[in-house]
Amino acid sequence: MNVDQAAPVPDHIPEHLIRDFDLWAELTAQGENAYAWAAELHQSMPPIFWVPRLGFLPGAWIPRRSEDLRRILQDPETFSSVGLTPYPMLLGESWRLAPLEVDPPDHAKYRALLNPLFTPKKVDALEQDIRGLATQLIEAVTDKGRCDFNEDFAKPFPTLIFLKLMGWPLEERPLFQHWTQTLIKSFDMQVVTENARAITGWIRAYIAERRKDPGDDFTSYLLASQIDGRPLTDDEMLGINFLIFIGGLDTVTSSIGLFFRHLARNPEQQAQLRANPELIPDAVEELLRSYSIVNMRRTVTRDVQIGEATMKAGDIVLISTELANLDPEVFDDAGTVDFQRSAGNAPHMAFSYGVHRCVGSHLARRELRIALELWLKLIPPFRIAAGTEPLFNAFGVFGMDDLHLEWDLPGSNASINTNQATEASA
Repeated sequence: MNVDQAAPVPDHIPEHLIRDFDLWAELTAQGENAYAWAAELHQSMPPIFWVPRLGFLPGAWIPRRSEDLRRILQDPETFSSVGLTPYPMLLGESWRLAPLEVDPPDHAKYRALLNPLFTPKKVDALEQDIRGLATQLIEAVTDKGRCDFNEDFAKPFPTLIFLKLMGWPLEERPLFQHWTQTLIKSFDMQVVTENARAITGWIRAYIAERRKDPGDDFTSYLLASQIDGRPLTDDEMLGINFLIFIGGLDTVTSSIGLFFRHLARNPEQQAQLRANPELIPDAVEELLRSYSIVNMRRTVTRDVQIGEATMKAGDIVLISTELANLDPEVFDDAGTVDFQRSAGNAPHMAFSYGVHRCVGSHLARRELRIALELWLKLIPPFRIAAGTEPLFNAFGVFGMDDLHLEWDLPGSNASINTNQATEASA
C-alpha cells in the first residue's frame, strides 16, 4: 500500500471515532515538538480512536489511555501478537519473530532461551566494557568541540556492546546499523523489503556457518538449544536471530539520541545532573517515560468492547508506549520532564508491559546511565550545534535521525565570553 493511500475503513468503525491522519507521519512532521503534540492528543482525542493508516501499514485502533493499553497487553488471548511485523510478509515468507510474535503459552518457551543472556549478573559482567567503550568514544570527540552525535556515539556505543554480548562480528557494525536503521525507520515499503532481504540473507549465512563451526556466540547457543525436547527449526532460528538483530541494534541508539537532544535543549536540567549526579538513575527513568520510542501492534481475536470502541475480530490495535507514558490520568503534568518525579508512584511503560516486556531492559538501563554519567563528566555543557537542526523520525521506533552537538573548549572565545557575561551579571 502506498503511504498516501488509506485502507477502507471497516463498516463497524463509528464515524465519530475516525481521525483521518497517519499518526506516525504526523508525529514525524512535528519534529522536536512530537512528544508535546502527542501529549495534547490526551486532550483532543477520544480515549480510543481509529486512524486509516500507519505509514505503509493499514489502519488501526489507537487507545491513548494507559489503563486501556495495560488491559490490552495483559490479555494476549484477545489481543494477539502473531504475524504483526511486516518483514516475513514482505519477503513472501512465514517465519515469526519469536518470542515477539508468539502468544502464551508457547511464548514462555522461547523467552526462556533469551532470559539467561540478559540477567543483571550478565549486565554486571559487561560494566567495564560499557564504561571503557563509552569513555573511548567520548574522548575521541572531546577536543573537537562538536560531534555528529548519532555517528560518533549513539550508534556505535550500544551496537558494539550488543555485538560483543551476542558474539557477532564487530567489524560489521556500520553495515548492521545501516540495515537496521533503514529497516525500522523508512516509510518506503520497497526500501524496507530490500533491507529485510539483506538482513535475512546475512542471518541465514551466519547460521549455516555456525552449524559447521560452532563458537561462543548467541547463534551457536541457539543451535545447541531445544524447544519441547527438539532442536529449533530453520524458521525458528531465523526469527529469533532477526528479532535480536533489530531489537539490539536500534532501540538504545534511539533513546540515547532523544535523551541528549533534550539535555542540549534544556541546559538547566543538564546543569542539575552535573551538580547532582546521584539523580542520573532517576533521570534515566524520567527520560524513558517522557521520550518512549516503541510502538507495537496487536490483532483482535474476538469481538471486545473497550469504552466506546467495539473492536471486531481481525482489527489491528496500536500499542503506543509514548501515549501511555504521557497519560495525565497517570502522571501529573505528564508533558513536563521532572528528574525528581517519584517513579514508584506510577511505573512507566517504556519497556512495554505484561509477558512481552523488554528482555533487554537491564542492559538498556545500564547503558543509558553510563552514557549520561560519562558525557556529563567528560564533556563541558553541550548544546545543539549552530547551523544544524535535529531531525526526528516517528515511524515504528521513534528516534533522532540527525543530531549535532557542540560545546565550548577551554580558552575558546565562546568560553571567555560566557565567563565574562557571568562575571558582569554577578
